[in-house]
Amino acid sequence: MFEFNFDFPNLTRVYEQLSQIMPQGIIVPESIAVPEGDIGKSFSSEKSKMSDPSTSVDDVNVPEVFNQKAQFVYNFYTKDERINAFSNARELNVTRVPRYVKLSWTSPQVSQFETVKPDLSIDESGIDKSIKSNADKIMSEDNFFNPGYINHTFSGIDAIMQGSSDLENYSIMSRHNVESVFQMSKIQISEIAAAKENPDEEYKKRLAELSEAYSRLSDFPQSSLGLRVYDEQDNQVNDSEALSSITNSLKLNLKINSAIIPDIFANSKEKNASNYEALAVASSKSKNGYLRQRAPNMLPIQSNPEKTGYLTSPVKLIGYIIERYLVTPDFLRKEETYYVEDISQTTFEDKTVLYGKTYLYTIKVVADVTILLYDADGLNVNSTTVYVSSKPMAAPVECYEFIPPPEPNDIKFTFDYDKRNLIIIWDTPVNPQKDIKQFQVFRRRSIKEPFELIAQYGFDTSETGGNDGRYRTGERIDGNNYYGMYPDDRNLLKLSDKPVYMHVDEDFTVDPEFFVSSEYIYAIASIDAHGMISNYSSQHHVVFDPYKNRLVTRVICDAGSPRQYPNMKLRTDAFKDVISVEGLAARQLKVFFTPEYLKVRDDRNVTYNIVEAQTPGNGSYYMLQLINLDNQKMQLLKINVKDPENLTL
Repeated sequence: MFEFNFDFPNLTRVYEQLSQIMPQGIIVPESIAVPEGDIGKSFSSEKSKMSDPSTSVDDVNVPEVFNQKAQFVYNFYTKDERINAFSNARELNVTRVPRYVKLSWTSPQVSQFETVKPDLSIDESGIDKSIKSNADKIMSEDNFFNPGYINHTFSGIDAIMQGSSDLENYSIMSRHNVESVFQMSKIQISEIAAAKENPDEEYKKRLAELSEAYSRLSDFPQSSLGLRVYDEQDNQVNDSEALSSITNSLKLNLKINSAIIPDIFANSKEKNASNYEALAVASSKSKNGYLRQRAPNMLPIQSNPEKTGYLTSPVKLIGYIIERYLVTPDFLRKEETYYVEDISQTTFEDKTVLYGKTYLYTIKVVADVTILLYDADGLNVNSTTVYVSSKPMAAPVECYEFIPPPEPNDIKFTFDYDKRNLIIIWDTPVNPQKDIKQFQVFRRRSIKEPFELIAQYGFDTSETGGNDGRYRTGERIDGNNYYGMYPDDRNLLKLSDKPVYMHVDEDFTVDPEFFVSSEYIYAIASIDAHGMISNYSSQHHVVFDPYKNRLVTRVICDAGSPRQYPNMKLRTDAFKDVISVEGLAARQLKVFFTPEYLKVRDDRNVTYNIVEAQTPGNGSYYMLQLINLDNQKMQLLKINVKDPENLTL
């Protein structure tokens, strides 16, 4: 909301309204006498129908936006995405630009003193009142004040120090293991009473004040007061030094009329202190009549000497100013300023961002404020329109994408009968981001062994600009880190300017004399331009049948297995359903129930039971079948699991 004093309205109009409700006989003057001098300097006659503007504080608080957020959206790759903005990005739809930052916020709350005006372009007077056209005339609310007032920050005074002491005392309530302020009061009062055997009258008075203060706070819970410090595990810690440093940094910011500073200093014990130097100077100037009532320094959007009556809607929220800053380790650099002319708009897309940069966006609300001010010569009063911006609300964003590329698909195997080698061919997967820049070829002998990298193809042509290199995977073999690799590893890396979709495995051999062939499991992985690696593709078991003189391939694992768990999507059951035992181990059976999870939820928030337990309305149980292979006898054991959530030790 806005906090400032409006100037007096037409007093004759006030009297006219009063005459309608006052008893008969009340004399309503036709005009108001204005004495000569400074107050009546704007009038040539001795009487006027309007008074001069009153002495105003000229303090504005424009409501800010809240819930501001910045989200980076990555659509597709361009090779110069780190150095150049996409051409004609401002005119294109967000789905057709490679990347953008989406800003969202909640509109400021409007009080009874403000209204909103969705579209404020050119009014009936023909004046261009758009925010962009008047950007140089917009004032910040921090600079909107009368020179007769000064801003001062109080710190270290008794009141604030006492407040910090109280805050610190409240924050150590947990040390006494109490649940309410009332319990804390009992403990502290008893400690005070025990500390002094013969309390005097002053002590009794202070003790009574303490008791009364705590009784007023007794209804508040423990969590409602105090400052608490927590460690990284969210455990509360009693760090006295941290509490003291925080509470001692409290400050009080005030705006003071210099005319009343002498009254403040009349009985002040601190008026000669060094931190009151600014107040002392202002006080001295006030006593000497140096500071006079003056209007804030501002550039008006529009002035109208005729509309100086009632200000029915003095404040209108009209739009926003969005500023973009580039964040570097050393500084913030302002890059762009955007103007939103519609106050009802709550989203904005910045389509000119670069990939790999960190930005800070600030959103300021712009208000159309109408006030009464003297004109330049100080003789007449005008209804003046000025634009005032709120304090900026910040929203940082890092322009990185963290979506790994999809796995290669359509993998085929061909045998070269001339060179007697295996040829592996694959295709680029459907990838809307179009950022795949490397392929890895893996091989292993069986599902019991890990994969080994046998070749990696790199064709990254990204333009980085400056000394920044291309993004790396962090692995030992990397197409964007050729000179940083071990020399013995470089033979696995093959670089080119165009994508490669084929690999020849020369280690796959076939001996026609002994009818022996190599037998391997192959998989392919993708690497994008930002150094992220996909999961394994479908895994193919390949062997050459010398009797049929052709390759025999089969898929043993579907695509999508993580690199840490290559057998996660095996097409065969990896766990045996039958266990064979013999000897003494077959004479005794122990069943243990130690589940890690009872229920799981999927991405749609649907709950699935991992353990089928007996609950009201659910009589689930497990069956264990025991078979004696010697006499072919069978026995079934029925195992019931009670509801684990209701079990008690």
